Amino acid sequence: MRPTKTLQERENELRTLLATPGGQKELHDLETRYQAASDRVKPGKMSVITYILVHERNQGLISR
Repeated sequence: MRPTKTLQERENELRTLLATPGGQKELHDLETRYQAASDRVKPGKMSVITYILVHERNQGLISR
């Protein structure tokens, strides 16, 4: 299990990924994997970063 990160640390990591095509693909892959794991679709107006952060926080991967 990977160590927990703060919300700010993880958000910065995800925003960095958003800046490159490869990172964008990685974000899309995470979104797809998290949707399959939770059986919940990302609401239309929610950003992929917010969706990932919410999922990871619910899984205990992000600390306060």
